Amino acid sequence: MRQLLQLALLFVLMLVLGVSANAQWECLYATWDNEVNGTGRQVMSVGVIKENMFVALVTYRAQNSFLIPYVDADSGLGRKYYYGYSSAVSGIYQVWTDGGFDQVPMNNAFMVKAMPDSLIYVANNDPDHNVLVFKYTSDTITVVDPFPRQQTGATSLFGIDVDNNGYVYVCTDTTTGVTSDLKVYKPISQWTPAGHVDAPITSINLPDGVYKGIAVTANGNAIFISDYENRKVIKYVGSPSTGYTLAPGFNWTIGPADTLSGTPPKRLGPIGLAHLASKNILAVAVDSLFKPSGGINYTTGRIYLLNGNTGAPISTDSSMHMIDQAAWSYAVTGSYTERGTGDVPGNVSAYASTTDVKWDEKGYLYSQSYYGWTVEKWRYIGTLPSFTTAVEEIGGTLPARYSLSQNYPNPFNPTTTIEFSLPQSGFVSLRVFDLLGQEIATLVNEEKAAGSYRATFDASNLPSGTYFYALKTAGYSSAKKMAILK
Repeated sequence: MRQLLQLALLFVLMLVLGVSANAQWECLYATWDNEVNGTGRQVMSVGVIKENMFVALVTYRAQNSFLIPYVDADSGLGRKYYYGYSSAVSGIYQVWTDGGFDQVPMNNAFMVKAMPDSLIYVANNDPDHNVLVFKYTSDTITVVDPFPRQQTGATSLFGIDVDNNGYVYVCTDTTTGVTSDLKVYKPISQWTPAGHVDAPITSINLPDGVYKGIAVTANGNAIFISDYENRKVIKYVGSPSTGYTLAPGFNWTIGPADTLSGTPPKRLGPIGLAHLASKNILAVAVDSLFKPSGGINYTTGRIYLLNGNTGAPISTDSSMHMIDQAAWSYAVTGSYTERGTGDVPGNVSAYASTTDVKWDEKGYLYSQSYYGWTVEKWRYIGTLPSFTTAVEEIGGTLPARYSLSQNYPNPFNPTTTIEFSLPQSGFVSLRVFDLLGQEIATLVNEEKAAGSYRATFDASNLPSGTYFYALKTAGYSSAKKMAILK
């Protein structure tokens, strides 16, 4: 009887605390804030090359910036550079240079993107607002031939991302009165070495507002942008070659759990974003950007996990769809501003101030604490769901003609299957629209070999109603109607 009562009490506590026995995120380590393995000052962003190999972007607000690389990192190991600590680095900045007279100091850089080939892209805020490209090699962050950098214009930059084809995406900070808010540039191998003033291949005119982070899918057919002012994330679909349109079927806004607190109150909003291609999950860092002086508190600092198709949380279980860094600190140490004693500091940053988030190739999640001066690595205990739009080739003979089949089941809730056939290779788009003609989802937007295919459409976040799906190639187009019934 006593054991049953204990089990019942444990179950009630789990419900009250929102804890699931089978669904939980845990911090594996947080880099130490000290002379041995610390960054030396505020960490604004993190760029992940591969598991336990990353660069921390240090930016003291409105001052200079530099990069700190980590290899085989843990809480107390891995740092390769050291510039000094606290006030000792107030005048320190990293310089992009071609080895001659062409030099650009890193200043007020807010976001960094690192790639598996060890290239590091920085959205810099020098007078020309350059994208600066470095490479980590032989324990050194350097600039390599052909010495790529790209001037983006007169508007301050914030977000940056790079797709698997090398296209570079940068987003301006405040978009009021700006028409080219998000710009897409060709891969650096195609940048003009002299002048550094190539025109973007496409751009997006965002509604006036304040935007921060961006994340792109691996093939560049979708761009996610954090709207800090209106506390939401928006999505555009298309491609670098054809341009982008707003995807109205994607919808996520900060909920009531993210309240404003403190004196003066904190302004919470989405900042850094990262897309996990293998599962089509979008990670969103939510906090107050530069907490107001005199009212700093560290009781909020979260990462949300969203369905990349719809923007819905990946689960109704909050311990799966949310990482609460502030709550983690308090649960481990009993404080929001203490790292603990003994071995506890190895997995606690404290001073929750989350401005960025990145995935590695194994699905581990990295974040940072701006005021904690740290980088964190998180693991999900269990298996995350997948929201990839499954497009598989159907075996059999080569089709003699183009065709688009009626979806099945129809009506459906929440998923349906759409089959189509291509008698020859070419660029194919398969998109979903509402009755007003607004695009809801992009299921296919790429080159496909001749053959028959089956696509799965997930409408979990769409209301009941009638929709259309349309197949388009260079020599064929067709559309059909389908119904969601919930």
